[in-house]
Formats: sequence, structure tokens, C-alpha cells
Amino acid sequence: MTGNTVPNHDAVYRKIGWRLMPFLLACYVINYLDRVSIGYAKLQFLGDLHLNQAVFGMITSVFAVGYILFEVPSNLLLLRIGAPATLARIMILWGATIVSMAWARNEYWLYVQRFLLGAFEAGFFPGVLLYLSFWYPNHQRGRATSLFLVGLPLSGIVGGAISGSVMDGMDGLLEMRGWRWLFIVDGVPAILLGLFAWFMLTDRPSNAKFLTPAKKQLVVDDMEADRRDRRTAASATILETLKNPRVWVMVSSYFCSVFLNVNNIWFPTILKGVGVKSNTDIGYILAVVWAFAALTVVLVCRNSDRVGERKWHLLATGLVAATAYFLLPLASGSVWATAGLIAIGAGAAYGNFMVFWTVPPVFLEARGAAVGIALISSLGQFGGLTGPSVVGWIFQETGNIYTGYGIAAAVLLAGTMLSTFALPHERLRKPGIAPSHQQA
Repeated sequence: MTGNTVPNHDAVYRKIGWRLMPFLLACYVINYLDRVSIGYAKLQFLGDLHLNQAVFGMITSVFAVGYILFEVPSNLLLLRIGAPATLARIMILWGATIVSMAWARNEYWLYVQRFLLGAFEAGFFPGVLLYLSFWYPNHQRGRATSLFLVGLPLSGIVGGAISGSVMDGMDGLLEMRGWRWLFIVDGVPAILLGLFAWFMLTDRPSNAKFLTPAKKQLVVDDMEADRRDRRTAASATILETLKNPRVWVMVSSYFCSVFLNVNNIWFPTILKGVGVKSNTDIGYILAVVWAFAALTVVLVCRNSDRVGERKWHLLATGLVAATAYFLLPLASGSVWATAGLIAIGAGAAYGNFMVFWTVPPVFLEARGAAVGIALISSLGQFGGLTGPSVVGWIFQETGNIYTGYGIAAAVLLAGTMLSTFALPHERLRKPGIAPSHQQA
């Protein structure tokens, strides 16, 4: 393609974005909301089911067990049957599991249901990241990834806006407690989105009816240019992926990031501890917190793409997040100071998380990407298994939730240093600019 027949790059990727990203974003909002809504429900069911803080920490952590076991197989299945079928299966099953939690009777029910939730959700997050790597070259992937991952803070906005209100407003309806209604309200949308996934998603650009042949070729050429420009050996097989030391660096770094899964789960407890009495008020405060975080992560990722740089964005966001969480005990006498530090910490932590996930596809491709991304995400979930349990156990033993948060902040900081300095980082290739001009 030459001359005026070449479509505009930005216009092509905007068109792809408008077609794919709203639906994927909606799915991720519901995905993360369903995963962490237990943090709101806990404010009621801890007393109803006669549980303590340590048991609650273990209940939230067991999610990671199912996630770890089934994530790599799910991503390999996506390569075989395609993204639409894979995402439909995942969302329908996890939605049904969330709805079933409305009838939990004791901690053992919740252990089983959280395990199943992790098993059914496994593959959604790395599957979507793999799916985006089929559509977006490296110089566009940061923006696309940020648009998808902004679902994390958006889920906080939605969860904050509805969770407290559902728990207070529907409490006693049909003789059911508010936390039971919350699981029903959160689970049904996942089932509906799973049914729509069959019709809304196209597997790869070559099959996209909404792109002209010239636009399809532009995407194919960009992806091929990415592969040619890589200076590191791309893993093409499962064995090569397992031998790649950079994969294990990213696993370790992601473990440290996911250790901070204490975020959404324990934020409502922290606010209640500093004096917010109403579940509805806690929800509204956290909705504002996550609105700030959503804006922060979009700005961070867009700026990272704009300047073509990842390394220092990882470092800056990790330092800011850790500092905010270290300072939380100093704000324990003020609701608004606490909310402000939570907002800053959450925005920076998820900005760090999102920039991190633009890095693995640079080193991995094809089947290696399917295994590598799933391996990073699944083994990193040992952090999700450890973090909430550690915070819950320390909270139960000492009555002080801030000690656990300090540990989580220190772990996040260690992971930030690892991903910043143990991985090679290069300036991103832009269309029409030779790779030699793009080196960091």
C-alpha cells in the first residue's frame, strides 16, 4: 500500500477501539466488581455468619487457588476456540457463581464458592490481554491496555455507587439480608454479558467485517514490524517461555503487585474504622476515590504511550503508591485525609499495574505469549493468595489494619524496583520512524 491508499494509523486504531473496547471495558468492570464486592458484603455477613477477620482474609484469598490452577489452560484454550467462545464461557460461569453466593450459609460455603469463582474467572484477564495483542502493535497497546484496565477503578466507582445502597436499601426485602441481594445484583450482569460476547467480538483483524482490506493490511503490517524490531528473542514455544528469565522476573514483579489485592477488599473496613457509619456513605466515598483513580490511570498510560517510555512511569507510580499507603496511619483521625491517601495510593498503584501489563507482549509472541501472559498472571496470583490473608491475620491478632497495609506497600515497592531495573526497556517504535531513533 502506498500513497493515498494508506489509511490513517490513528483513525484505524480508533475504529478498532470503538468496536472492541466499550464491551471489553464493561466486562472488566463487572469482572472486578464481582471479585471484590465481598469487601462490602463483609460489613454485614461477618456478624451474620459468625466469622472473624482472619477467616475473612482466608475466604478472599482462596479465590487465587482456583485462578492459579486454571489460568494457563484457559489461555491455551482461547488460542484453540477463539476469544468470543472463551469469554462467553468464563463470564456465564462466574456470574452464576456470584449469584450462588447469595445463599451461602457458613464459611465453608464461601470457601468453595470463592475457589470456583477463581477457577471460572481464570483466563479472563490474561485472555483479554492476549486478545488485545492480536489487534494492537506495541506503540498502540499502552493506550488500548489502559482503556481496558481502567475497568479496575471504574468497578470501584460502580461498586461504591451501588454496593452500600443495595445493602442498606434492599436489606430485609423478601426476608433476605442486603449482602445477599448484593451478590445477586452483581452476578446477573456477568451472565448477560457472557451471552452477548458471542456476537460482539471478532477473533482477529483478518476476520473483521468492520475493517476494509486496506485497514486490515495496515494492522497486519504494524504487527509484523513489531516482530522485526524486537531486539530480544521472542518466545515461540512453551518450553522457551519457561526458560525465559524475563518471564520469571515479571512473575515475581506481578506477585508483588497482586499482593496489594488488599485494596478493594479492605478499603470499606478502613473507612468504617475511621468513623464512617453508613454502608451507603462508605460506598459514595469510595466511588469518588475510584473516580480519581480512573482519571489517574488513564493519564499515566496515555503519557507513557505519548513519550514512548515505560521504565520511569513504573518507578514513579510505584513510589507514589507505596508512600501513600505508608502514610495511612497518620491520617487515621480524619475521614477525608484517609480517603485522600486511599485515592492517591489506588490511582498510582493501578497506574503502575497497567503500565506493567504493556511490557510482557514486547518479549512474547504467538503461543509463547499465550503461555507467558497466563503464567505471569497465574503464578503472580500467589500474591493475591498471600496479601489478603496476611492483612486479615495481622488485623485479627493486633486489631491494627495499618500494619498489614505497610507490609503490602513494602512488597509493592520491591516489585516496582524489580520491574523497573531488572527488565530492559526501550523507547517504543512509532510508525514511520526507524527503530534506531527510538532507543531509550
